[in-house]
Amino acid sequence: MIRGRVIGEVWATRKAPGLTGRRLLLVGVDGEDRALVAIDTLDAREGDAVMVSVGSGARNVLAPGPDNRALLCDAAISLIIDGDG
Repeated sequence: MIRGRVIGEVWATRKAPGLTGRRLLLVGVDGEDRALVAIDTLDAREGDAVMVSVGSGARNVLAPGPDNRALLCDAAISLIIDGDG
């Protein structure tokens, strides 16, 4: 998991079919000079501190179980951190 902060939203006029209806957020990675795009599963807002699951963990956030290998997801917000200033 990666800890970060939501810094924006990614807008797209066209998406791959597996991303239709999914909200994509730009998350700045804490302590690093980089950001990643994650599927929003918790209605996170700009400025929220979040944990992002990656790889198979991200697929399990969207659809738990062994039959999720076809999901188009490598990063998903799995936790909004409370009380983080």
